[in-house]
Parts: sequence; structure tokens; C-alpha cells
Amino acid sequence: MDPRLRLAGTMLVAALGGGLATLAGMPASWLSGAMVAVTAASLAGWDTRLPLPIVELAFLLIGTALGSGVTPELLNGALAWPLSLLGLATTVAACIVAVRVFLVRVAGWDRDTAFFSAVPGALSFVLALASETSADMRKVAASQSIRIFLLVAVLPGLIVAVEPNPPAPVILPGAPLAHIVLMILGAAVVGLLFRRLGVPAGLLTGSFLASAFLHGSGLVTGALPTPLVVIAFILLGALVGSRFAGTTLRFVAGILVASVGAFLVATTIAALMAIAIAEIIGVPIDQAIVAYAPGGLDAMMSLSLALHMDTAFVAAHQFARFAGIAIVLPFIVPKRGPVVPVDIGGEED
Repeated sequence: MDPRLRLAGTMLVAALGGGLATLAGMPASWLSGAMVAVTAASLAGWDTRLPLPIVELAFLLIGTALGSGVTPELLNGALAWPLSLLGLATTVAACIVAVRVFLVRVAGWDRDTAFFSAVPGALSFVLALASETSADMRKVAASQSIRIFLLVAVLPGLIVAVEPNPPAPVILPGAPLAHIVLMILGAAVVGLLFRRLGVPAGLLTGSFLASAFLHGSGLVTGALPTPLVVIAFILLGALVGSRFAGTTLRFVAGILVASVGAFLVATTIAALMAIAIAEIIGVPIDQAIVAYAPGGLDAMMSLSLALHMDTAFVAAHQFARFAGIAIVLPFIVPKRGPVVPVDIGGEED
């Protein structure tokens, strides 16, 4: 099939999924609806892989939109973040240990496969390290993809259950055209620079920081137009769903119970710690849960945007988790010889 037709078909499926979820009143509907629809298409045998320029466009728009929520007023609350970040580090370590024990003792997975499947995020980095061990790469890749799928599919509903009456969201006014151009140009330049320098999740990180600086300094005001943000959600949902391209339904079914169990273990630990930290430092519980979510850097940051949360708080914690894993993991991984890595699509988490 012509790659352009294949891409158009994938985007149509994603847009229809997001639209139906929006009509149904689902939280974070454009993101979760697009993801579910494209996942179904992937498991049905459709080649839903996205070309790199489309993926980069999604990260650029998401990073720019996230940065627009950063204001001097929000940053005043950052004094309480060190305690929360310490809690996050404890949570990540607890999740890895608990999920690894579950996968080895309950699911019967080998230790290397269980370890890399237990790491909450930094997927491309985890796969690169796992390729130097005896880990089953297909299991690691698929179980990590299932975790991200479940986070995006389940977390919005969980948040509504935990916080049924959240504070009214602050809706930013639309930015003037000149500010929109400056935001996107600044985000693109810094994002591409970060990627070239090898910064983890460089394009997303750079575009977020550039937009955050422009808004925090008062150089620009307002948010990206809603249609651009919706497009970004659809693209990101399609990206998460496309991670299942080339994976058979039979294989997914074979590891589904273990993967769901691992997800429940990690999410329970993260949610309990998030609730405790929220009470201590005085942030909304739903916001803390998204910040502490075990993985899905791009998806969780997008979810915070879709649910009108303090994106600076969520981004700081998700970036810290990602960077911490990337820094610490190489020092605790036993190397046992090369194994051919598996490409499941996606670049960030």
C-alpha cells in the first residue's frame, strides 16, 4: 500500500476514535479514543506505524502546548517539589522491585525479562539496555506497550473516581498569531537542538522548556489554538496505538494477564504514594497521581494538559522519572551478551 494512503487511513481511524470518545463524554477523549482505535487496527493486522516527521510534529505541538501552562504564579509552588520528587524516586524503586517479584514468582517470567518489564518508562532506553542481556525482547516491548495503553485508557476514569469534583480548570485565552508563531519557532529550535545533543526525550523536553520560558517570562501569552492541540492528541494517541503494529493478538493474549497484573501492582504503589504526597504538600490528588504515574512521559504530560492540570508540576516529575531511569539503570544492569533488539515504534517513553 502507498505509505501516504496507509498514513491517511491510520489518521482517519485515530480521528474517528477520538471523535467517538468525545461524543461519549470520555475524559481525555481525543487522546484515549485515538489510542484505542489505532490499537485495535494494529492488532487486526493493519500497518499503523507513523513516519518520523509525524511523530516529531506530535511531540513539538504537545511540548509547546504544555509549556503554555507555565506561569510565574504556578512556579511559586515549586518550593514544595523537592519533597515530592524524593517521594517519586522512592515510588519508582518500589515499583521496579514489586513488579519484578510479581512477574518472577507469580507469572513465572525469567529474571532479566521481569526486570526490564518492571522499569516504569524510558522505553527506548530500556530496550537498548535489555538487548545486552538474556531478556526476552518481545515480552519486554509488548508488556511495556500494554502498560502505557492501560495508563492512558484507565487513568482518566480513575482520576474522576478519586477526584469527582476537582477545582474548576483555568482555561487560558488563545494566543495572538504573532505569539503562536514565536512559540512554535522557539519550541522547534530548542527541541531540535536538545535532540541533537542527545538529551533524553529531546524534542519533547526542548519544546516544553522553550514554551515554558516564553510564557514564564511574559514574552508570550495565551495558549495554542484548540484545533492544534486536538491534532496533537490524535497524533499521540495514534503513536501509542501503533506500538502494537506487527504484534499478533495471540502473542498479546499470552502475556496479557501477567502484564495487567504488573500494571495493577505498579499503579497501586504509585497511586498510594501520590495520595500521601498530595496530602503532605497540598496539591490536588488527581494531579499527583498523573505526576507519579508509572511511565508514559509523553502520554502522561498530554493527559495533564487534557485534564487542565498544573502541567509544570506533572512535567517536572515525569521528566525526573525519565532522566533518573536513564542515569541509574546502566549501573544496575548485568550485561550478558548482545541480543537483537525489537523496534516497536515510538521514541520517547
